Amino acid sequence: MNGIWFFDDWMLERRDCLERVWGKPTFVKEIFSQFYPPGWDGYGGYITAFYDERLGRYAMYLIAFPGRGSRDRTPGVSAGEFQFRLQSDDPYNWPNPTYDSGPSLAWQRFADVVVDQDGEPIWAHAVHALAGTPLAERGYASAVLDVPRHLTWGGFSDDGVHFTVDRTRPWLDPGSDIAGDILWNQEAGAYELFVRPIYGDRRVALSVTTDFTQFSRPITILQPDAMDRVGTELYDMPPRPYEDFYIGLLNVFTTDRFEEVSISTNWPQIKYFGRMETELAYSYNGLYWYRCERKPFIGIREYGLQGGGSAYGKEMLRTQDDRLLFFVVADMGGHAARIDMETDWPYASGYRSPMLYEMRLDGFCSLKTWGRDGVLRTKVVIPRAGEMRLNLRTMAHTAIRVQMLDGQTAQPIPGYTWDEAVPISGDHLFARPQWQERCDISELVNRPVRIEIAMREAELFAIRLKCDAYHACEPLQTLW
Repeated sequence: MNGIWFFDDWMLERRDCLERVWGKPTFVKEIFSQFYPPGWDGYGGYITAFYDERLGRYAMYLIAFPGRGSRDRTPGVSAGEFQFRLQSDDPYNWPNPTYDSGPSLAWQRFADVVVDQDGEPIWAHAVHALAGTPLAERGYASAVLDVPRHLTWGGFSDDGVHFTVDRTRPWLDPGSDIAGDILWNQEAGAYELFVRPIYGDRRVALSVTTDFTQFSRPITILQPDAMDRVGTELYDMPPRPYEDFYIGLLNVFTTDRFEEVSISTNWPQIKYFGRMETELAYSYNGLYWYRCERKPFIGIREYGLQGGGSAYGKEMLRTQDDRLLFFVVADMGGHAARIDMETDWPYASGYRSPMLYEMRLDGFCSLKTWGRDGVLRTKVVIPRAGEMRLNLRTMAHTAIRVQMLDGQTAQPIPGYTWDEAVPISGDHLFARPQWQERCDISELVNRPVRIEIAMREAELFAIRLKCDAYHACEPLQTLW
């Protein structure tokens, strides 16, 4: 374990007068001010963004969407969408896409369009760098959507824009209309592809591979339950690693109860219209996932604003200076409003636009005193390193104190008691607990202990330390 976070109480033995507070990202800005070509709906889709070690810069992949009446369709892509890459040294600021207003097709006028080995544009739903994984030499990987035949192809690239797509052996057959995010699960020693169980089935499914050659059958891991409204669907869930667990941006589709099935001419059994918002999910092993509070983590904005109809959370990016950014695809209308043929289309370019949100590191949830004082005690853990850090916030006149307890007796360990603890006050991401005679917990490495924290008008977001739970589970590899 890299630490303890507070999505639930499974690593806690005691929590007195502390309430769980769910955090939410705050809006920063709309990322772009210009949209091309004229008459197209905008940019967004299945955004991926990350620090690209090969480029030495941040990279963002996103899709250009044609307007309803556009005749500038992209060959080989069913609806005319195509994907391109942007680069930036600052993840808060991205250049407007470069566009050449020449006579060629729209996709040929953008820089860094994602293409296959034949030079044709592809819809590589979510591009992921393989750096730091066993297949790092393959560069970049992406699932490639093939809507007409319901297949999911796989593609790899050395430079991140020119992909070799093997269309002789699909990754999934039948495929999904969400081609899927790729997650490297180090604990399991496998790559995970997050898709739908089958085309049009809006639940979250998981397929596993170790070599991108053989894939397990997609297994449903999240679906609406009795706590959801009737008609709720789970649209998709981009997963991202965070420390040694995982965060999921669960896009929840609240469908229109008044929609007649005959409206959806291509797939009459599928709902098309309704609101999209992002909830939060998490997993300790990347396989079994849990939903948090059933409220939007990133919700729609007011009507008339960008994102007033739908807000798809698509990317979580931890910057190199420990800020958390979220890239959100924001629509002026609800899902599929851009293809509603019953009304005149009032929007120009920019109907679909990426937005940027930010949140405090570890700000997903916290434990906060609801009165004056509160106490937290962990279950027994075994420190594997002498360094411990706390993400916390207090009032100017209050503080927290940390004491270490024996794992068997739960008695304070001399030298590490509350009376000997140095108070920590203020707002810190990586505060170091110290005591009068000790600056860390090096003496306690490999010894079963409990951590006990006294809080006065304070809020705790995370405890960071290398440790093992006292009753460790068997290695995850035994599950395969």
